[in-house]
Amino acid sequence: MKRAHVYLLCQVLGWYAHAAANILFTASGGEGITRASVAIYLWGAFAAILATHGLRAYIRSHGWLRLSPLRVLPRVFASSIVTSLAITALVSLAWPLAFGPGSLTRHGLVWIFPVVTIWSITVFVWETIYFGVHYFERLQNAEVEKLRLAVAAKDSELRALLSQVNPHFIFNCLNSLRALIVEDPARAQSMVTELSNILRHTLQSGRTETVPLEEELEAVTAYLKLEQIRLEERLRVQIDIAPESLDTRIPPMLLQTLVENGIKHGVARLPRGGEIRVAASVENRAVKIQVRNSGQLVDGAGSTRLGLENARERLRLLYGSAASLALHNSGSDMVVAEISIPLSPA
Repeated sequence: MKRAHVYLLCQVLGWYAHAAANILFTASGGEGITRASVAIYLWGAFAAILATHGLRAYIRSHGWLRLSPLRVLPRVFASSIVTSLAITALVSLAWPLAFGPGSLTRHGLVWIFPVVTIWSITVFVWETIYFGVHYFERLQNAEVEKLRLAVAAKDSELRALLSQVNPHFIFNCLNSLRALIVEDPARAQSMVTELSNILRHTLQSGRTETVPLEEELEAVTAYLKLEQIRLEERLRVQIDIAPESLDTRIPPMLLQTLVENGIKHGVARLPRGGEIRVAASVENRAVKIQVRNSGQLVDGAGSTRLGLENARERLRLLYGSAASLALHNSGSDMVVAEISIPLSPA
């Protein structure tokens, strides 16, 4: 059932069950029950439905559901009194119609305080149930989102491992390393260090949901150095990172995935090679990251884009609508991947 239908059903059943209980309590008290009394109790249930429905609209429009229990508790106390006054007023309007003119003031106005108190307690219980249901749903949704994020992170880790620790990549690295050992031992040693950095970062990336941009850049730089050894002059690299963006936390392997895609589906396929540009800047309390690579996006070019979809899902789970990832052609010879992430994410 839709949430609105469930809410209305609970409202009607709950308040009329409350009225029925009052009718039975009055009848069992030996005072007897009349049609007028039954009508007043039923009208009271309808008045309670109207008043609490208005209270619900006020709660939702003023964002009370986003507040912590401690902050919302004083509001619940005050709103239960105000709502009870509204219910009492509605019932009082119908009272003379049921019991005749002057029936409200026949015994004075001492009845107002106990009636308002009883309605206040009842509405307070209603609000407690209402907020309790929403807090419970929020906890459940948080657990579901946490599990989905964990699954997405593990999936990304596996994809990173498949991308980096695959026989083709290792074969190319080892071939380059073998040639360098004789020709340039110092460069060969540096290559081993960069390969070690990449493997260590990849294996550790699944242990946390986010890493500082600076740490991710270290792994990306190591990867680009290895690819420069393999592609030589066919790969040209430019990195321009604003220092104030380095502490911003991003999903691990996010930037790495975009750079790998740029080389695999762009630069490496061009006979003359191309360039990779990685840039990051801070604009309007958000970090803008760009990865530009030579080439063009072509439908059906052998890429499933699963890595990009996984990256978008991880950004959504971490930052909601505050983060984005877009991929598009820029001109006739460049592809741009753009990421926007809050500078100080919650």
